[in-house]
Amino acid sequence: SIEEALDREKDKIEKEKNLNRWRIAPNAAPVYFNSLGEGSSLDPEFNNNSKTGEVNMSYGVSASYAVNNKLKVRSGINKVNLGYNTNNVVVFQSVGVSSSTRALKNLDASPSNSPATSIISGENLSNKPESFATTNTSINQALGYIEVPLEIEYALVNNKFGINLIGGFSSFFLSDNKIYSEAEGGGKTLLGEANNINNVSYSANVGVGFNYQVSKKIDLNIEPMFKYQMNTFNNTSGDFTPYFIGVYTGFAIKF
Repeated sequence: SIEEALDREKDKIEKEKNLNRWRIAPNAAPVYFNSLGEGSSLDPEFNNNSKTGEVNMSYGVSASYAVNNKLKVRSGINKVNLGYNTNNVVVFQSVGVSSSTRALKNLDASPSNSPATSIISGENLSNKPESFATTNTSINQALGYIEVPLEIEYALVNNKFGINLIGGFSSFFLSDNKIYSEAEGGGKTLLGEANNINNVSYSANVGVGFNYQVSKKIDLNIEPMFKYQMNTFNNTSGDFTPYFIGVYTGFAIKF
């Protein structure tokens, strides 16, 4: 048994010597953005409106360093697009807007947006004056980020087919911030920008990675990831807790 233990230790040392420690992995992922709770990032008016997350894309490249056969530390850079719809919204248009109508709390309106346009929840339709013209619409919030993750990857299975646990966090740098109204017929109008989004925010990341060893130098990867966002907005109403889910796929070059 002592000889067997020594043999195992020799095998372990030999594997460590032959380990490809660095790995570069381009990746792309469909990402789905939504909130865990009820609430609104735009205005308390929409706390009870139905919301719809959108599927967008993330793409980028990651680099990892293998500390040993089980543990890797990795980082990278990704371009992430996120989208979110608030439904059952009504746009009012009138030459004389009453004092009861107002702009959205967290919207800096575009200069081209008509001052005679007001947006409220469809839940309050019973308060609409008869002289107002209305359009049923939804509000689309489109966000873009540069993401820099820092994560640890632990191998549960480390053979030709591998299974890994992934955890860490990401820093997000805001690159795009637009709010649109989208009519039922498909027309899209720029309303402006959200004024309650932080330029830098963070997320806590957790996921599972699956990889298949095509050769000694190339792996194919698929990684479902959950990212709970923190400090994204500085002024929301209700229980608005954003997150997004991505399924990252790509290949890794080891050296």
